[in-house]
Amino acid sequence: MNRVYIEPTKFTDLRSGEATFGWRAFDDYSQAYDNTWSEKDMPKDDLDFLKRVLEVSDDETLWGMLEFCEENEQGIHIGDRFIEWQEFSPLLKSVHAS
Repeated sequence: MNRVYIEPTKFTDLRSGEATFGWRAFDDYSQAYDNTWSEKDMPKDDLDFLKRVLEVSDDETLWGMLEFCEENEQGIHIGDRFIEWQEFSPLLKSVHAS
């Protein structure tokens, strides 16, 4: 079964050392990322992090993964935590409603 992951990520340029923040998302078929956040944009709590990703991202690949979760009523991996569909669904629906 396909599993969807969204990882809070610090991106570091290997030459300059400059760091940016954001997320990496991947499943068995695709991947996406956003490295445009600042460190202060990174919530410490996994649910707050997921909510921010949902609110600010318009990445088609990410939303394709999220639609898969919705169609299959499947939870999502955020960092080291698995968020069950019952907990994930209201967040997803609240973003769709706005």
